[in-house]
Amino acid sequence: MAKIVKTNLSVQISNYIQDEILKGTWKPGEKIPSENELAETLGVSRMSLRSAIQRCNAIGLTETRVGEGTFVQDFNLRSYFGELYRLRLLGDDPNEINDLRSILQIGSIRLALADGISPEDLHRLEELSEQMEQAACKNDLEAFHKADIQFHRESCRLCKNKIIYGIYDALEFLLDETTKTNVQRSIETASGFSHILSHHREMLESIRTGDIDRFTKAMMESRERSHRYYSQNSNSSDTH
Repeated sequence: MAKIVKTNLSVQISNYIQDEILKGTWKPGEKIPSENELAETLGVSRMSLRSAIQRCNAIGLTETRVGEGTFVQDFNLRSYFGELYRLRLLGDDPNEINDLRSILQIGSIRLALADGISPEDLHRLEELSEQMEQAACKNDLEAFHKADIQFHRESCRLCKNKIIYGIYDALEFLLDETTKTNVQRSIETASGFSHILSHHREMLESIRTGDIDRFTKAMMESRERSHRYYSQNSNSSDTH
């Protein structure tokens, strides 16, 4: 095993650990060699090695357990983005989050309509839309949030692209919370669910009729409302 050249040492060590994990040398759930063993093998100090491991921990690739050692995590984008959010490097601007959701959904629906949407998938959206209508009638905000969040997730899932949906899923904690905030502020603005329901009906009907321009228009109008609301920080505009 080659020794590590001592330039930007902790970065090089962390890159080595990441490479070994990606190659399958250490698999998810397995414990990597001890600090003493790795430091001796690579010819580096334990301090440099510990700093490198902390880097791997920070992106969710490994986890150090007190008294047990460092273990390989089942790495995914959610843990990576979650760490960026924890460090306040991601998700400070709700307008940016709404923009991301718009891009993911417009792109997903465009692809889905090009490839064809199955009756089963369309029926699932219709069911969720009906659940939202019923929750609004009962003024059941929690049930509404649940159906609304799932409606947007299913819309993104329609394109059958695992990477696109993987990004949406990885950012769940940002997208879902912003969706909830949009709903709450819209309800305050319109004194009820009318604007939100109208927006979702338009989304559903444009998907049902295969009209991507209509869907895009609905999403961009929603984006404009949310940008206006958040930039002014007032209660004068609908955000959903």
